[in-house]
Amino acid sequence: MLKSFIPIMIFLSAFFFSGCASVQYPYRAEGSGKVSVTERSYHERVNILQRDLTALGKEIDVNETRLVAETAIFYSMDLAGEYRLISPPILHNLLVNLGIKERGLCIHWTEDLMKRLRSLDLKSFEFHWAIANHNSFLWKDHSSVVITARGQAFEEGLVLDPWRHSGQLYWILVKEDKYPWKPESLVLK
Repeated sequence: MLKSFIPIMIFLSAFFFSGCASVQYPYRAEGSGKVSVTERSYHERVNILQRDLTALGKEIDVNETRLVAETAIFYSMDLAGEYRLISPPILHNLLVNLGIKERGLCIHWTEDLMKRLRSLDLKSFEFHWAIANHNSFLWKDHSSVVITARGQAFEEGLVLDPWRHSGQLYWILVKEDKYPWKPESLVLK
């Protein structure tokens, strides 16, 4: 009988001792759910992402890079608030899978960010649904958005991953990431 309580105790320990408070960012206004775009760290991140997006190709519209950078960074933080995110992401996943939380799996982040970015109707970029570790043991598959210059190979793109750091957008070139990304169209044939 005691053995049946061990998994429950492990879960409760993880829940109570992991700092299960909402994720906070230095540029999020306390308690308002709004992001302060006047914070220096926010602008630094936007500038770095804009630089990395510009490096994807020679024919890229600089205004579009700014719009993508601002949208991706801001909206990722916004989604963290909307999902009432708990950190670390793997714990939040557990709460979603148990039905305690409604959204916040990487697939939700990808779906929502992809929808927002595609609504920008950009000419310089294409957005791809990316999947890594498909059909792996214990739900270790991962979804994210990959952005490429229009007509550019998927493998040359930039991963935009809001899930990995709980709404603090993470980005890296596809070929440099630890995840073996593939386009959704190839994975789900």
